Amino acid sequence: MTEQSVTYVDLRFHTPAEQKRKRRPKHTRIIETSEQEITYSDLKFHTPSKQQRQQRPTSAESKKSPSPSSPWLITVILGLLCLALLVTARVLGAKFLQASHQVRGHNEELIQKQAILKNFTQLQETLKNCMQQRDDLQANNTELSNVVNREGDKSSSCPEGWIQHRGKCYHFTNEWSSWQKSREYCLSHGSRLLRIENKEELDFINSLACFHWIGLFRRGPATSWIWEDDTAYSTNLFQVKKNKPGESCVLLNAGEASSYNCAQRYRCICVKRAA
Repeated sequence: MTEQSVTYVDLRFHTPAEQKRKRRPKHTRIIETSEQEITYSDLKFHTPSKQQRQQRPTSAESKKSPSPSSPWLITVILGLLCLALLVTARVLGAKFLQASHQVRGHNEELIQKQAILKNFTQLQETLKNCMQQRDDLQANNTELSNVVNREGDKSSSCPEGWIQHRGKCYHFTNEWSSWQKSREYCLSHGSRLLRIENKEELDFINSLACFHWIGLFRRGPATSWIWEDDTAYSTNLFQVKKNKPGESCVLLNAGEASSYNCAQRYRCICVKRAA
C-alpha cells in the first residue's frame, strides 16, 4: 500500500417522521426510501510529509534486501563442496589406476604362464620323439655289435648297454642328475662326460642326443668354455646358445648346444675308448 493516511467520517441521514409525510400533498410525487438508516463513509487521503517518511522504521527494507554476508557464505559452501568432490575424484582415480595395474600384472603373468605351459608341452613332445629315436638307434647298434662279436672281433667290443662307434663306446644314460652328478657317474664307469673331437663324431652324436649333458662347461660367467678334461673348446664345431646369465653347463639336444643351469637334472652322455 502507498504511503497515504486514511480519514473516516460517518454521515447519517434519517427519514422524515410519519406526520410530516402525511402533510405532503397527494399530488406530490414522493419517492420513498426505505425506513433504514443510511450511513455514508467519506474517505480522505493525504500524503505524509517527507519527515514522517524518514522517521518510519526500515525493517521492511531490511527484510527485502539480503544480508551482505550471504554471498560470501554461499561462496564458501560451494568452495568446500568443490574441494570435497575434487578429493573424492582423486581418491577414486588412484584406486582405479591401482586396480588397472593389478589387472594388467595378472594378465601378463597369465600370458607368461600360458607361454611356459606351451613350451613345456612342446618340450615333452620333443623329448618323447628323441627318446624313441635313441631307442631305435641303440637297438640297431646293439644288433650290429652282436654281429661283430660273433665274427670274433672281441678287441673292439663295448660293455652291455653302450654303443660302439669308430673305436669309442658311448653310453646314453636314463638317470636324471645335475651336471656334477653326471660327471661323477661317468667317472664311476671308467669314462668321462662326452667331448666331441670332430665333425664326424658331432653328426653321430646329434642323431642320438636328446637333452643330454656333455662335458663342456665354464668356471664363471666371464670365462671361456672348456671341456671337463681341460681341453680347449673350438667354435668351429658348433656354437653354444646362451639362454640366461649365470648358466655354465652345456646341454645337447637335436644338434643344438645350449647353456643351462648346472644344478638342473638331465641325462648325460658318457664316452670311453673301446676295449
